[in-house]
Amino acid sequence: KSASFTGSLRAGRLLADIAAARPAPIPFYGELGSVNPVFATPAAIAERGPEFAAGLAASVGGSAGQLCTKPGLVFLPADHGLDKEISAAAAAEEQRMLDPRIADGYLHRREAILSAAGVRLVAPGSVRIDEDGQGWVTPTIAAVPLADFRPHPDALLGECFGPLTILVESPEGTDYADLLDTLFEGELTVAVHRADGDDVTALVRTAARRAGRVLFDGWPTGVAVTPAMQHGGPWPATTSGGTSVGTAAIKRFVRAVAYQNAPAEALPPALRDDNPWRVPQAVAPAGESAAWGDRAV
Repeated sequence: KSASFTGSLRAGRLLADIAAARPAPIPFYGELGSVNPVFATPAAIAERGPEFAAGLAASVGGSAGQLCTKPGLVFLPADHGLDKEISAAAAAEEQRMLDPRIADGYLHRREAILSAAGVRLVAPGSVRIDEDGQGWVTPTIAAVPLADFRPHPDALLGECFGPLTILVESPEGTDYADLLDTLFEGELTVAVHRADGDDVTALVRTAARRAGRVLFDGWPTGVAVTPAMQHGGPWPATTSGGTSVGTAAIKRFVRAVAYQNAPAEALPPALRDDNPWRVPQAVAPAGESAAWGDRAV
């Protein structure tokens, strides 16, 4: 028995506590939210700025910004010079949000972000509530200098569920690894945009501690059902270090059993030496593990 959940941190924590308080506690796998920060080096922006702008707008606006892997904060050089390209790429037709409650939450979170100190609009976007209370949106892209972001990160760090992202314009020499380590706890993804010759070793090491998926020169939206997919991350992105997408996701709902010294007729077909189902098997040498060394007689 186990439970899985995708939703807010508050609701997920409540359900996790309920699962743990049962007479027979069960595992709880919650996906609770992620900002999915992006870090772009000066060389990457200089090399492919327009491509970066187009990819950002597409990733933020896809599915009305309601994907849990949407990039919510983008750290890039203060002199990126991409306002026009980003604004043009963000121009899109309205999309409907999932329901009125989500639209209302997005409207209020958007207003709070845009009213924060130092924030300016790059692509204004729009929010329209129709007669049925449904929200219709286009992408909003804001920007803030790192100097204004640092003193009040709480106002801008929280997830905004909808088509909005914030460019954090960072001066030359900014230590991205330190920012990631200081500002973020657990994320589903961290994206690194770099160019040949950039040393991003420290950033990547920090990203591996903070996120379940570290990607290069791409965008985190969109996941694939493959053995390599990892869709999970440290708390508070998820309650477990596993994955909720990909072939390994089934591990949330299975339990391991070992058959020791069992005769063939007692084994499930997949574990038998003749392997009638032809499933992949890992077969260790017979006898004790060599790692234990020689047993003293």
